[in-house]
Amino acid sequence: MSTDLRKRKITYTIILTSDAPNANFRRVHVRTAAVAVVGFILLVAVICYTVYTTITMAGSSERNTKQLEQIVQLKAENEELVREKESLEGKIASLEEIISRKEAAEHELVAAHEENYIPRGFPMSGAAQIKEENAGTEEAQDDAQDEEENEGDAQENALKVEANKEWKELIFVAAEGTKVVATAPGTVKEVREAEGEVSYVVIDHENGYVTTYRNLGSPIVEEGSQIVKGVALFLVGEDNTETGYSIRKDDGYVDPLELIEIKG
Repeated sequence: MSTDLRKRKITYTIILTSDAPNANFRRVHVRTAAVAVVGFILLVAVICYTVYTTITMAGSSERNTKQLEQIVQLKAENEELVREKESLEGKIASLEEIISRKEAAEHELVAAHEENYIPRGFPMSGAAQIKEENAGTEEAQDDAQDEEENEGDAQENALKVEANKEWKELIFVAAEGTKVVATAPGTVKEVREAEGEVSYVVIDHENGYVTTYRNLGSPIVEEGSQIVKGVALFLVGEDNTETGYSIRKDDGYVDPLELIEIKG
């Protein structure tokens, strides 16, 4: 009676055999509870794997979607940058053209400025003659004949403006009332006036050219002043009709006739 009422326990037998001829076999008895536990563990593992796979695939899909959106956005930004690049290249080309034109205009202005500062002008405000080396011989003879009558005047006019051949200097003879003028703009570099000596004015044209004007009169410009072309340097009177004019370029002298532009 007690034996019938006792709960029967179900067990499973697992037989392990080998293909070898002399191999023995083993029996492994597995209880129902153990099978249930193993089955439960496998079920949990399958569920976990399924959940993990679902989550992973969902995350991967979401990442792919975001990546596609980023790719589309990057393509749009790249196209915008390409358009901006082309626009900037056009502006740069336009600016380069403008700069090139400005540089050309500046070069022209500089060239015009340098040309304007070359002493090409005539050193006298009116008509004047160039004194030859042997000019005045007849006048000297006439003065010698009248020396006794004009002794005082001869002493006053003993000082002459003699041409300096080394400077390639020219002597201009002009009528009373004519002005000795600057032949180009520049700065008065030196002014000299001394009793018993020829006065002179030196002008630096700031481009390598320097002009010198020598006269027996009194200079009417001050040293250091900025002057323009045509400014009066001396006023020709009765006793200072001769003016020496020379041009120096860098370390050498230039024949003024090579530069003077005579109009009319």
